[in-house]
Amino acid sequence: MIYFEEKRPTVKIFLHQYGKKELDSYAIYARVLYKRTKLELSLRMKATPSDWDFNNSLFFPNKQYNIHCNQRIGEFRLSVDNAFDELKRGSVQPTLKMIREVITGTKVKSNEMSFLEYYDQTVEQKKQQTTVYRQSTIDQYVRARNHLFNFLIRKGWKNIQLGELSKNFISEFENYLLSHQIESLGRPMMRSSAVTNLKRIKAIVNEAVKSELIEKNPFEGYKVQHDKTQNISYLTLEQLKKLEELDVSEYPALSRTRELFQFICQCGLRYGDFQNLRCHDLEYSTDGLLWLRMEQQKTRSALHFPLSSIAKKIIIKYQGGKKGEQYVFPRISNQTLNKHLRTMKIMAGIKNQISCHVGRHTFAVQSLDAGISIEVVQRLLGHKSISSTMIYAQISHRKLSESILLLG
Repeated sequence: MIYFEEKRPTVKIFLHQYGKKELDSYAIYARVLYKRTKLELSLRMKATPSDWDFNNSLFFPNKQYNIHCNQRIGEFRLSVDNAFDELKRGSVQPTLKMIREVITGTKVKSNEMSFLEYYDQTVEQKKQQTTVYRQSTIDQYVRARNHLFNFLIRKGWKNIQLGELSKNFISEFENYLLSHQIESLGRPMMRSSAVTNLKRIKAIVNEAVKSELIEKNPFEGYKVQHDKTQNISYLTLEQLKKLEELDVSEYPALSRTRELFQFICQCGLRYGDFQNLRCHDLEYSTDGLLWLRMEQQKTRSALHFPLSSIAKKIIIKYQGGKKGEQYVFPRISNQTLNKHLRTMKIMAGIKNQISCHVGRHTFAVQSLDAGISIEVVQRLLGHKSISSTMIYAQISHRKLSESILLLG
């Protein structure tokens, strides 16, 4: 009698979208095949083509991180085998859906799983992927979760199940962000910030859909409105002067915050880049100008431009004897700086919204008003697309039109 070996699931590891899209790095997926059925799962890792051994479907083991990822891939292959054997021992004819449930530990119905619980689990997994997700991105996920929680409380809900997510729920959440006072801001959210929060919620929902915990994606067909004509807050030269002349000599923290804000207004750095500025990112040219050269945290693109005399003076004060990898400025949270700025805004009688990011807006508008070309401002701000910079040009043109109308 001839015995045929029992068919077992086979696993193929591959770079998702490779060959279809040109990306810097690609998500690593596993394709599990069994009895003419197919299951694809994200392994929650990414690889650049130069790090990937296409012949063996593994990372090249030339880095500690790559070796760690190869171990995780091996563990996944083993988990598929173990899940298959476990199901067979239970006298069950395994299916890929059953195998997935055993591997992921998600053997629950979609309408029985708490969305916040799933959200927290997914963010925790992202935290472990330090080479894929920056801390600033994780912070955005956490803030979006907090806003979602506050929204649920306002509706009188303790939680919402995955199966209860709908387009109407998303629409109500978006309306909440745009129309209700957000405690941490003291006002409703700007549309750009609301879009960022909705994108983070959508990313978590997409993960749930991939894991087959949601049958239909509630974001499918839902368009998040991007308002390109929104009012961007910035300070005028008169308001900047009010802030500069404000007597805060008795409040060292406020005095320091004012100087740091002045620096942002002078160079337009985002908060993350400003805080990550290190001594080795600065260099003097032969004509005595101090140049900034660094990689932007948000876009990973390079910044390289000379600093103004005011920005240079502030750098010299805070750099002192520090050098090399040391940070130029003290490590202060964005929330703390913005709180101090709001205090000074009240003291100076300024009505405009004010924050670290308003300093970036101020730099952009004042640069255009001073006659600097939009192409140069685009480079100084580190925008990949000039359309992002055009928002400030519209503001500058509007100010010109209003000035002409005042002349009669």
